[in-house]
Amino acid sequence: MKKRRTILMFLSMLFGFATLHVMARSAVDDRVCTQHTVDPTYPRLARLARITGAVDVDIEVDKDGSVRSAIGSGAHNLLNRAAEENVKKWTFCSSKENFKVKIIYAYRFEGQAEYQESPPKVVFHLPRVEIVAHAPMPGLD
Repeated sequence: MKKRRTILMFLSMLFGFATLHVMARSAVDDRVCTQHTVDPTYPRLARLARITGAVDVDIEVDKDGSVRSAIGSGAHNLLNRAAEENVKKWTFCSSKENFKVKIIYAYRFEGQAEYQESPPKVVFHLPRVEIVAHAPMPGLD
């Protein structure tokens, strides 16, 4: 499976496909791909309050690849809602039937004393998405 995924990613890069195809696991099939993903953001209030956590997002996908529903749990409501809203903008590859996927959004900080006003770094290793921001300094908004 890993070898096949590596070969598919290499061929995608080689032929310059414009669409991002990323593998994720579903309850129906081991191989579900995304047609379009959107980089998530770290919610401003969560960042200022230094809220971190991992959100488990249970996603229902229609046959055409559109997200029917997304329910986030396991973290603070600010993070749960941000993950839900983000994944609703995704498009999965179409299939013969509706299916379910679980994606994990991991919101965390790096660096302790440093502060940089820059967008968070987003890393896709589906089924895990990491959102890494610099911790805000106390008193800054």
